Amino acid sequence: MKREMLRCLHTAAGYGERNILKDITMSAYEGEFVGLIGANGAGKSTLIKCISGLIPLRKGSITICGKEHSALKSRERAQLVAVVPQSYNVEYDFTVEDIVMMGRNPYLSLRKSEGKEDFEIVKEAMEATNTEQFRGRLYNELSGGERQRVVLARAIAQKPQIILLDEPTSALDIHHQIEVMELISRLNQEESMTVVAVLHDINMASRFCKRIVMLQNGVITADGTPAEVINRKNMESLYQMKMLIQESPLFQKPQIIPVRVMEEKKIGMNRHIHVICGASGAVRLLEELDSRGYFVTAGVLNQGSEDWAVCRELNLPCVEIEPFTPVTEEKQQENLKLMADADAILIADVPFGKSNLMNLRGLENIPGKIYFHKNALSSDYTDGELVLLLEKLGKEKKITYIGDHDEFLKKVTR
Repeated sequence: MKREMLRCLHTAAGYGERNILKDITMSAYEGEFVGLIGANGAGKSTLIKCISGLIPLRKGSITICGKEHSALKSRERAQLVAVVPQSYNVEYDFTVEDIVMMGRNPYLSLRKSEGKEDFEIVKEAMEATNTEQFRGRLYNELSGGERQRVVLARAIAQKPQIILLDEPTSALDIHHQIEVMELISRLNQEESMTVVAVLHDINMASRFCKRIVMLQNGVITADGTPAEVINRKNMESLYQMKMLIQESPLFQKPQIIPVRVMEEKKIGMNRHIHVICGASGAVRLLEELDSRGYFVTAGVLNQGSEDWAVCRELNLPCVEIEPFTPVTEEKQQENLKLMADADAILIADVPFGKSNLMNLRGLENIPGKIYFHKNALSSDYTDGELVLLLEKLGKEKKITYIGDHDEFLKKVTR
């Protein structure tokens, strides 16, 4: 059993008459990397301030490394917990080495000034954060990313048991965001340092944190691995917007795709549109049709394709088959049954080969209007069978050819 480094028990705090944290109970253990996520005002930064002793508790308790928070003196707390804020500004011309040496203040006094050990610790902290190269430069002359690495070096020099980070990458470009997060992750893994970080970037939290704690209105509403917490239900509840959740193929972690805050005008109520797709060409259209209030179905889709993933995320009925398998007559009958009462059938921008040409069989018996995305003709791998099938279908029913999905949306909304 790993050692409990931090425990908040029914913690509550606020400012003036405002109660920000209402009832927080959580623990963090040795070597954990915990990400705190939530909308603005949820209480994330307030919790960090409570743990670091900047604001008092209104009720409950906090225990740090087995010691009661309220009983710790500032110096004792600083030896256990280091804080990396969003930004750190100084008015005087301190060098980088001066700033990092400030991390040793909890161990110094009027009687004890910096010694050989302190300078060695500072040197190691700067080496770990790649800041030793400008140790003699003035802190205020550094870029934002360089400053944040220096502040992280100062925190490391404290030799804490726990590092608290309050949106450490919010003011940085993507290069320096990743750089800082990689440094923190290395500390967590190599030194078994416990890290609790407030992060607004959900994809960054998912990638680097082993555990996610979600705050809403001053309480914890979810706590678990990234896969357990970062799902569509939680994210849409948290941010009040439509999102899609996909697994990153590189990191095997969930990642969010923000879609929209403002709802589309519901113009498709009581109208059914079936989309014949199966690769990635219908992703945007499926979402937009759903947002406009249409009853949307799709098929036949290969499991694992992007079109299939969107249907799953949006709970759109679809006919599916295993990856890299051909559409069978049986599956096409399911497909035809699903589109039987559709007002419109869209053959989307999808590559056609002999394995999925079956998707178009039997459409002449379906009452709904048929629309065909012309781009599909440029991805024809059927040795001419697609064109022959379309010509035969065109003799039975009118096919409206469209150039893009926006054109289709205009036609079906008339």
